[in-house]
Amino acid sequence: MSGETATLIANKLAELPSRSTSGEDGRRMMEGSFESESAFHLYSPNHVPKPIAFGNYEDDPATWFYLCEFHDMVDKVPEPSDFVPIIVGIHQASMGKSPNGQFGFHVPTHLANIPNDNTWQSSWEVWFTQAMRQMFEIEEKAHGKNDDLEKMKESLFSKVIPRLLRPLETGGRSIQPCLIHSDLWPGNTMTDRDTGEVILFDSCAFWGHNEADLGTWRASRYKMGRPFFAEYYKSMSRSEPQEDWEDGNALYALRYDFLVSALYAKDLKFRKMAMAEMERLITKYPDGFDENTLSPAGTDTAASAVTPKWPRRLLP
Repeated sequence: MSGETATLIANKLAELPSRSTSGEDGRRMMEGSFESESAFHLYSPNHVPKPIAFGNYEDDPATWFYLCEFHDMVDKVPEPSDFVPIIVGIHQASMGKSPNGQFGFHVPTHLANIPNDNTWQSSWEVWFTQAMRQMFEIEEKAHGKNDDLEKMKESLFSKVIPRLLRPLETGGRSIQPCLIHSDLWPGNTMTDRDTGEVILFDSCAFWGHNEADLGTWRASRYKMGRPFFAEYYKSMSRSEPQEDWEDGNALYALRYDFLVSALYAKDLKFRKMAMAEMERLITKYPDGFDENTLSPAGTDTAASAVTPKWPRRLLP
């Protein structure tokens, strides 16, 4: 098969821009796409295009491609009642089924062209910390060092992340890894023109805390937010301690805010906006984790009684 023919087939099968790229980075990206989408298709075969193959062109071995089945899709944001139950179903079906019981994934995956550090970890706090460190490193390559940001990073890693994530796994609490899409924004979902089914694609899979998958919904740029959260928690309970939910969601969203900053290398406004949210969390949690101040497992307020605040997000 020639490279030109393979590219035409890729476009027809996926009805997306050609999923091909070159070099070792290209191989990792296409392998990650194939493995990620294969995992999601296993848990939601009616809503994820079936992966077919990934490989390299016979006449251009340095160029790699990923192919999946074809869906004729309509580009529109689905209603929460159509979209969110699919995510709930994947989370519930995969909960506790990580192949080794840990957080991570067996190959690197990518958010756009940004690699995700999927190294397996037994602790969710450790996994998220490594992922956040990598995101900061990539964002720094785009914009350079910033002294204020460097100081804030220290506080985020030593105070905020332990305060918001460690309680999930201490004091008798625990979380089970489930399959995370990790890029749930409107650009990665469409509606099948023939069946009317919501279709998900472009996952950046890993096994993680289910609520981490809701981080993208916080941003006003995606016009998701409150209705999507409300739909999700019709079927799912907030992780304990439930009073930490709002800022935990903000922490998960922060990783995507710095992703946006990394993708817009010529515009510092995205970094500044992300730093403002980072500063809010650091100011709120200056003392970090103190197990003595946390309520014992099972004594948290009922999920229905926790009313999260919805701060206006400024990132586009």
